[in-house]
Amino acid sequence: MLDSPFFTQFLKASTVYTFVSILLLIASLLVMKKLTNKKVDFSKRMIIGLVIGLILGIGIDLIGAKDAVYLEQGRQEISAWYALVGSGFIRLVQLLAVPVVFLSIIKVVTDVDADRIKNLTGKTFAVLLGTTAISAAVGIFVVNLYNLQGANFAANLSEAQVNRMSNIAAQSFPEFFLNLIPNNIINVMGNNGQVVSTVIVGALFASAIRFLSIKKPDEVKPFIDLLDSLRTTVNSVLINVIKLMPYGVMALVANAIISNGVNTILDMAGFIIAIYTGVLIMLGVYIIILLLVGVNPITFYKKAYPTMVFAFSSRSSVGTLPYTLKTLEEDLGVSGQTSNFVATLGTSIGMNGCAGVFPAMLGTLIAGAVGVEMNIAFYLMVVVVVTVGSIGIAGVPGTATVAATVTLNGLGFGEAIPQIGAIFGIDPIVDMGRTMLNVTGSMVSAVVVDRWDGTFDMEQFNS
Repeated sequence: MLDSPFFTQFLKASTVYTFVSILLLIASLLVMKKLTNKKVDFSKRMIIGLVIGLILGIGIDLIGAKDAVYLEQGRQEISAWYALVGSGFIRLVQLLAVPVVFLSIIKVVTDVDADRIKNLTGKTFAVLLGTTAISAAVGIFVVNLYNLQGANFAANLSEAQVNRMSNIAAQSFPEFFLNLIPNNIINVMGNNGQVVSTVIVGALFASAIRFLSIKKPDEVKPFIDLLDSLRTTVNSVLINVIKLMPYGVMALVANAIISNGVNTILDMAGFIIAIYTGVLIMLGVYIIILLLVGVNPITFYKKAYPTMVFAFSSRSSVGTLPYTLKTLEEDLGVSGQTSNFVATLGTSIGMNGCAGVFPAMLGTLIAGAVGVEMNIAFYLMVVVVVTVGSIGIAGVPGTATVAATVTLNGLGFGEAIPQIGAIFGIDPIVDMGRTMLNVTGSMVSAVVVDRWDGTFDMEQFNS
């Protein structure tokens, strides 16, 4: 190990493990580049990147797991270098998230008549919250299926963490909505977490454009042309960023395993298996929903899985939004108006993974640990609290954490927050599945609403 501050603090490369891991990362990137040059299908490169990331992460951590040098220094250094590729890519995608949301909402509101906006809003909330209620029921089911015990996951959080979560969750329902109303447009545009606030700002601008297009068409036309040019430019930048996705996925998956450690993941295997069972069950529920609206689920998943893989790797519903919109409009045949509206709201309302399955599981676990009688009345209360809470947490950063604490407080278990520390310790691993479910549920909801509205392009979907 090299002890010089130049290597340990500045270069972040002071161990043999770090140097070898960097070389492996470079080699893997070259392999992905070669596949790109050979014009291998984008979806196949996504899967290959995911597999290479798994092999890198598991291999590196297993080899160094018993060495103090790796555990004390190497793991952090390797994570920093892999984050340069993985997290660097995510930042590029997140860079586009707010402008995409802002421009999409303006496009929808200005192009759609007032009556359809009302219908679209009602249908969107019905589908998003309906699937959230189902996902909450699935969360309860998997806890009982695996007979998980809340006490098995007890761990101590720091006092600061407990206070932060308690303060957020203790806010009243009106306060949550009040905090969604922006008071600084610059802050809204600079914060990817404020999706709903961005929607509000976009809707205000769009409403003004609709009014001025009738009253002062000549004066507002240059602004409309500017927005159209901005949308075209942002889409072009988005396409170029998306081309880098297989590289980012590979580094993100590897880093998730290395930074948490294989042993930590194994210690919480029961909970991880349970939540991924819930994810798989919900993917099955989506099949039934798609069949009910006359859409082939095989075709849907075939076209949606690259977006699902990206969501799984990136752990960011908002960061995935630009690619979600592209998939809905270009591959799945959803109209631009519906995809922009439903997918945008779906990043912060009715998230089936972060605000559905996950908090319902934790609420049921803690209830079992403190001796609450498990009956139909309690389960119905969990579903209601989780579903209502999924609206209240809209636009708040750290959605899954807040959703969990809102649910626990809503059920009267606020004092039990410290017991879920162990679960938050493996949060990045379960967050992959949760985010994939969020995004998939959002895409399914967009398809359902578009079919419901009669604007779905079945020919494009089947092409």
